[in-house]
Amino acid sequence: MNDGIWSDAVAQAAAIRNGAITASELLREYLDRIERFDPLLRAYVAVDTDRAIGDAREADAAVRRGTDELPPFLGVTISVKDVVDVAGLRTTESSKALVDNIAVVDGPLVQRFREAGFVVLGKTNVPEFCSSMTTSELNGICRNPWDPERTPAGSSGGAAAALAAALCAVAHGTDGAGSVRVPAAFCGLVGTKPTRGFTSFGPERGNPYYVTSVDGILSRTVRDAAALLDVFAGVHDRDPSWPGRSLSTLADVWQEEPSSLRIAVSTTPPMGETEAECADATAAVADVLASLGHRVEERTPRWDEILVAALGPMNVPGPAGDVGVDQIELVEPRNRPLVERGATYTVVEHARWVEQCRAAALDFLRFWDDIDVLLTPTCGMLPPSVDWAPWDQTPEEHMTSFMTFPNFAQPFNLSGQPALSLPLAWSAGGLPIGMQLAGRRFDEATLLRLAGQLEQAMPWSDRRPALVA
Repeated sequence: MNDGIWSDAVAQAAAIRNGAITASELLREYLDRIERFDPLLRAYVAVDTDRAIGDAREADAAVRRGTDELPPFLGVTISVKDVVDVAGLRTTESSKALVDNIAVVDGPLVQRFREAGFVVLGKTNVPEFCSSMTTSELNGICRNPWDPERTPAGSSGGAAAALAAALCAVAHGTDGAGSVRVPAAFCGLVGTKPTRGFTSFGPERGNPYYVTSVDGILSRTVRDAAALLDVFAGVHDRDPSWPGRSLSTLADVWQEEPSSLRIAVSTTPPMGETEAECADATAAVADVLASLGHRVEERTPRWDEILVAALGPMNVPGPAGDVGVDQIELVEPRNRPLVERGATYTVVEHARWVEQCRAAALDFLRFWDDIDVLLTPTCGMLPPSVDWAPWDQTPEEHMTSFMTFPNFAQPFNLSGQPALSLPLAWSAGGLPIGMQLAGRRFDEATLLRLAGQLEQAMPWSDRRPALVA
């Protein structure tokens, strides 16, 4: 086995550039592992084998030509969540109603991935319309590599399972209510949700609506998260689609020593109860932060201030933009109200929700007036069974399940703040426990510096799921 597949994306890119390994060799190892492990995990819904092989060969040819201007991730593999278009592949969102929805061109973020040199390996599994844990009638049950009887969470569960099992080098996800960070927490990965508006393609491209869901990153290391944020921001675009893109970079920020920060710590969830192992893990991380010179205090935000906006749409028009009411029988029971509600949602109703969300965010953000970072568990429970939220639940059953889910991640989708999950703790049974850092809007740099410091103090790189090691 090529141990390089467990290296992070930055290390793989360097190895390809200096000739220590070829992109084609790495790709072949990933394809072999997908063939071996994915029938159980169901992390992928499509693998773009032929194009990936061609792109890897082109990357190797570019290295042989010896040009000095190679893109930063030349030849490195990335997976794309099956909610974003990849040319020639289906975008199904795991819905039977969209099985014939083949993308003609790459979505704008996928174009950025290719500009940065990535080889797009395939598309990863999601629950239908990203509404739950990663299980669907169309694409089956996605399983956690740390324990296949447990869920990798959702909705970026396929992305997390693929990366945790070394079926790609880094993974794209989207995060509408913790959908990157909770899967990262359940699968022992770094999960990064940037500030709302951080990833932009200008006024003519991308989602024109005010929404809670943003593109995010699942990675092995903090330095990968930092380097990928530059890709998301368009720093490496050769032909910028708009002049407002960021010119600053975050790739090296994680190496910088943070100043002494004011850090609040909470294990009180917005709803549900925090399990003892998750609370104890948080206390242990807080002790490490104090030992590193940070000022740590127990303090909980007013979750109710932001959750007043939680019943608004994470995405507009959402499923109703892709599926007509006349196709409702093709939609899973728990998601039919999403289509029906989205089909009747008015501009006035959306505008009122936007104003409610903005006002709630301003109130909620006052917590960070005298706090730099909030530390919480990413989720207050260990990964539950794959049967915890099955695809065939009724809407009422689905709501009942999630009313007790101790999700610390969702509030920051509503407020638009950056937040990331780090695999800093492990249960007595060897399951990952993710810790969340949340900061001020557009202050990704502070989170990355602190995350890099914690990665050095509490390293996790030697941990791999026994099932796929």
